[in-house]
Amino acid sequence: MKLIPLKQWICDSCGGVIEKPTDGWLEWYTEKDKSLDSGFRIVHHRESCMYNDMTLNQQNRSPCDLSLSLVLGSGGLGYFLFELELSEKGVHKFASIKELIEIIRRLHLPYYEEARLYWNDALRDGFHDGCSFDENTLLAIIQNYGGG
Repeated sequence: MKLIPLKQWICDSCGGVIEKPTDGWLEWYTEKDKSLDSGFRIVHHRESCMYNDMTLNQQNRSPCDLSLSLVLGSGGLGYFLFELELSEKGVHKFASIKELIEIIRRLHLPYYEEARLYWNDALRDGFHDGCSFDENTLLAIIQNYGGG
């Protein structure tokens, strides 16, 4: 596939490539009755890919979103770390910390976005241990499983 690390992503809605940060959007929703954030995904910034506000409202959920440009780099990482800190203090709640961590990896670890496409195959074959996220390991997964 050959994504440009930290500049291109796979849309969680349509499966197409988000070519640049300004074309993408991070979105999630809050369960109104529980005040839990969930449903994190990276999508194209267009109506056809984004959550439908009316549908979310019918499900008692409130939409939340940010431009990808705002959640990248050191400022974006700082934002996520602050949100995790608030969560630990009970100020902010996430339905799944694991779900949020996956989004952080996708936005901040070079080559992770593409390597994750082959993650399960690499684990199944014993090629990967599931806990190494350095660039060389992620590149090796892409090269061995993605034909790159």
